[in-house]
Order: sequence, then structure tokens, then C-alpha cells
Amino acid sequence: MALRKNLRHFRLFRLLTGRFAADRRGVAATEFVLLLPMMLLMSFGLAEVYVEHATEDQFLRYVHQSGDLLAREPTLTTASITTILNTADQMIEGYDPNRQIDIHVSSIGFKADDGSPILLWTRSAGGAPKVFGVEEVAGMGLPADTVLRIEANMAYTSPFNFIWESASRNVSSVVYFRPRETRAISMDGAVSETDPNWDYVPPA
Repeated sequence: MALRKNLRHFRLFRLLTGRFAADRRGVAATEFVLLLPMMLLMSFGLAEVYVEHATEDQFLRYVHQSGDLLAREPTLTTASITTILNTADQMIEGYDPNRQIDIHVSSIGFKADDGSPILLWTRSAGGAPKVFGVEEVAGMGLPADTVLRIEANMAYTSPFNFIWESASRNVSSVVYFRPRETRAISMDGAVSETDPNWDYVPPA
């Protein structure tokens, strides 16, 4: 009697487990719950990559266009550099309205006697002046020529920082231009604020 009762329980157990194993109605929901975190991570990751590349692309375009505009002017003023900085609001759409940008413009001449580079003037807007070695432009010009050096830096925050908990991103770029309209661009009325005789060629 007890054996028959145990067999009945065993058959009932097999029947229930068989139905449970054959029931596929919850599989899709289970798979979705398991895959959802990975899908969200991939989606946010792709969006973050797009934001980073789009922001950097706009920033680099801004730096090159700013340098091209400045190189076309025979004379500049300190206010000209501030104006170029302010155009960043129209040229860099970006995704962070609180981004910080600083720009640094310098004119570097090549001495007439030996062609060695010398800093003629420098102006900054949006941040403290940057110190750099003029040796980096050696060989970029002939004696008594000049080059315009433009350096820009931007710090911005990604809209996905609430997910990654990352710090602000920083991008920077340095470009060089030859003056278009004149041999040496003057700043606030002076071509050189360091050495007035940088382009002097002594008589033979």
C-alpha cells in the first residue's frame, strides 16, 4: 500500500517537472532581463564614443578656422583674441554648455642673421598665458619670416558622466599658420614686443 502511494507521488512529481521543463513561456522574458544590462551598456558606450568624437571634431575645426582667420589679418589687437574666443559658442555646438575654452596666440619670428626663432608677442584669452619653447618652430620659416602659433584647450563634461562617473574631458590642439597679408602680423601696433631688431639685416 505504501509502495503504491509512493509510486503515485513519484508519477505526479515527474508529470509536474515535465510540464515545467516543457513550458517555454518565460524563456524570452528571462533572456531579455539577462541581456538588458549588456544592451544598455553597449548603447551608452556607443553614444559616449559618438559624443567624444563629435566634440573633438568640432573643437579641431574651431582651432583651424580661428587660426586661418587670424592669419589673414595684417594687424591684431588683444580684443581680437577675445573675439575669436567668443566665436566658440557658435562654432562648437557640443553637449556641455559649461565647457571651458582658452586660446593662446603667439607670433614667432626667425632672426635675420641666423634664422633662430624668437617670440615676438603672445596673447591669451580664457585662461592664463601658456609657456612653450620657441624651439618647436625651428625650421618652419626663413630668416626674417614669422609664423603664427595658435594653441587652444577645452575642458568639457560628458552627458553620460552620471553613468561612468568620470572626470571632465580635456582636448587640446596646436596649429601653425603663415601670415597671409604681411610678413609679420602686428599686435596692438607693434610687430615685436621683445626684440625690435629681430629682422635687422646689417649692411654688407
